[in-house]
Amino acid sequence: MDETLLLTSIALFTLLAGVCSIIFNKAKLPPLIGYLTAGIVIANAFTVDETGMSAIEILSDFGLVLLMFCIGLEINLKKIRKQGSFAILVVITQLPLTVLFGTIAGNIMGFDAIQSIVLGTVLSGCSTAAVMSVMTSQKTFSKEHINTIVLIIIMQDIGQVIMLSILTPVLAGSTMEVSGLVVLITSIAIFMVASIAIGLRYIPTLINKIADNVPSEILIVFSVGLAFFMAWLATIAGLSMAIGAFIMGLLMSSARNSESINSSVEPMKNLFMAMFFISVGMEVHLATLGANIGTILIFYLLFAGFLVITVFLGFWLGAKKGKIGFMSAIGMTAMGEFAFIISKEALDYGVVTENFYTSIIGAALLSMICMPILSRYSEWLWDKGSKMTPAKLKDRFDRVNESRDYLYDSVKETTKKTQKKFRKSMTHAYINFMAIVIIEIIFFVAVPVISPILSDMYGGNPHLWDFALVMLNFVVLIPPTDYLVDNVKFFDDIINETSKQGASKELDAMNRGKRYQELLAINEYIAVVIIDLIIIAVVPNPLSLAEHIFVALAAIVILFLILRRIKNRNKGLALEDGDETLEPIKED
Repeated sequence: MDETLLLTSIALFTLLAGVCSIIFNKAKLPPLIGYLTAGIVIANAFTVDETGMSAIEILSDFGLVLLMFCIGLEINLKKIRKQGSFAILVVITQLPLTVLFGTIAGNIMGFDAIQSIVLGTVLSGCSTAAVMSVMTSQKTFSKEHINTIVLIIIMQDIGQVIMLSILTPVLAGSTMEVSGLVVLITSIAIFMVASIAIGLRYIPTLINKIADNVPSEILIVFSVGLAFFMAWLATIAGLSMAIGAFIMGLLMSSARNSESINSSVEPMKNLFMAMFFISVGMEVHLATLGANIGTILIFYLLFAGFLVITVFLGFWLGAKKGKIGFMSAIGMTAMGEFAFIISKEALDYGVVTENFYTSIIGAALLSMICMPILSRYSEWLWDKGSKMTPAKLKDRFDRVNESRDYLYDSVKETTKKTQKKFRKSMTHAYINFMAIVIIEIIFFVAVPVISPILSDMYGGNPHLWDFALVMLNFVVLIPPTDYLVDNVKFFDDIINETSKQGASKELDAMNRGKRYQELLAINEYIAVVIIDLIIIAVVPNPLSLAEHIFVALAAIVILFLILRRIKNRNKGLALEDGDETLEPIKED
């Protein structure tokens, strides 16, 4: 490698990135936009030879490893255990729903299954650097609220790391045999479990001992070495090097010196991180950017819309005021660093096209430019929207909020045992909801692939197999939906119990809940069938409207058989028991 060309390339890259960042800093925009802009300028205004490209690729890998290592170091597991319940609630609401909405939107836009999942995953995260720089400069929220949002974004990062771990074999599997893909997924699972289980036990202790016996510069060198070592092990296991670096940072975060390690590594991270985002920008060509302006706008609107809706819902479930939830959601509408990491992985594997990748980069840039403006006027937007909302609709929203508050107050008035059951039921409800989402994603991805295979193996029209798989989808959805309905009925039982204890005080809330109670009074199996049919109708599948009606009729037949079997079983039990009656068990 020619040293002069190498030095010239690095000098050009870093100086141009610095100049662009200074310009954008004057507009109070994050330096990330400057790095991306520098990469776009280099790719479109200069001819970079093979030496320069090799240098930027190597340095960008360094940047990716150090970026993910520092993200892992910033995660305080103790703080998450103590203060992270609300952040976890927001993220487990926002992340799956955004991925699901993005996947459905991708399918509607004509992308294949894997591309749609990539789109949903890319749209699900925010930029820590951009959000924090804007929130601290505008001083809209208190320091405590900003720390909560930081924790939410950190939890988003963890979720996106998990999704990147799952996506890596899927992306690689586009060119692999099924058996090879199974082996790869198994090896990845073993690597993740072994790394975290063994690492949490030994790595913090090792770092603490080294910190007590050597100078700080040796500790930094050793820590960075461990990060690159784990990144290398991750590539051996079939994962991205980013995952390995993140895991090592997470393991070290429990050590006493994790903060000093992070602060010492940060200058090096900032330099090489710039190189990573320059390399991302170098993949964008202005001609392609201009040709995809419509897709860029659509991607940005999908990201901003889905994020605001899902984050607002998370804040609402956390019993926060609607205005706070809306303003917080608007302040988070800057697409995250993982959008670049995941989309670049997909581009490198050949899963997405250059147009798709360029549109993601363009949407991310647009989100970072628009977010400070939207955040500045978020309170005005809320007040304006409240004034324009029709009185009847506003009254409906108020009633929903009262029902939420009444449920939470009802739980507080119960015994500790019942409160524990309520939290357990909430957890089960979320698990069942996630099971439904995962089942639908699996069927959404698998039906177009499996139907032709089954047709070749067993004969028959592939569309007939489509119909059979959709019916199988309906059957598989029954258990988690049934458990979900049980959880909702348990919530209603708590409300009814506390209502009896304070009937005069909460009579108005009970009257307003009559429709809700009437809905729950429907036979459980009928409710399950209705919900499952709605899910199948909403999630895209190859069936026509007439075939969906046939599925509904088949579901009604299945429901009739189930109810008939239950009725016969109850008759048999009644004959065996005679006139005996069972007293309900009451809790103290």
